[in-house]
Amino acid sequence: EVGIERSKASRMSPKLCDRGFLERSDDSTLRVSRGFFALPASLAHGVLAQSRPILRRLAVAFGASARLSVLDGVLVRALRTESAAEQRPAAASLVTPCWCTGAGRALLLDHSLEDVLSVLDGYELIGVGGPNAAHSADELVAANERDRPQGMTAAHDEFEHGITEYAAPIRDSHSRIWGAIAVLGRQQDVVPQEEAIRQSLKSAARTLGELLESPAPGPRIHS
Repeated sequence: EVGIERSKASRMSPKLCDRGFLERSDDSTLRVSRGFFALPASLAHGVLAQSRPILRRLAVAFGASARLSVLDGVLVRALRTESAAEQRPAAASLVTPCWCTGAGRALLLDHSLEDVLSVLDGYELIGVGGPNAAHSADELVAANERDRPQGMTAAHDEFEHGITEYAAPIRDSHSRIWGAIAVLGRQQDVVPQEEAIRQSLKSAARTLGELLESPAPGPRIHS
């Protein structure tokens, strides 16, 4: 239903069960488990609640997909995704590697080589991602050093061939990276809009960063 190949879904399911995001019932069917709801519940409710219209505007404006993601070890977890009505979400997986995605690299933008080596400890980068994916910690750090002056990342063919992802880190008031907001789609669709996408993402990241310091909105009272 979400566009993931059956074989890939089969490989992902046990991992998601191990992490408590899915649970398998006695009849072998899968359902969402507590971990899935606990993750967003532990984060800033104001950001999650108010990110949808921001992501929706980005998706519609650029005819692409827009995502809000956080880092979980070596994985990038999409908390919310919006897509233009005419386009199936690019790279539809809700769980992706941190080393070969725009959002993943944005979440690691402040990491030194030593920090990256610690995150990737024990993981094999060969054979994962698209033709421009990093195959070592050194390559990942070099890609981030290239993008750091722009304050965001541009990942071309890194996770999936023909897909470009632009991502900006979302920072709290202490400049710590909390999450990432990204726009991704087919290269021929998004690359010509690069400058506008960059400006929009930076603005959206600032807005979401400000929401980190705001209390969650309470329920509306109707007269």
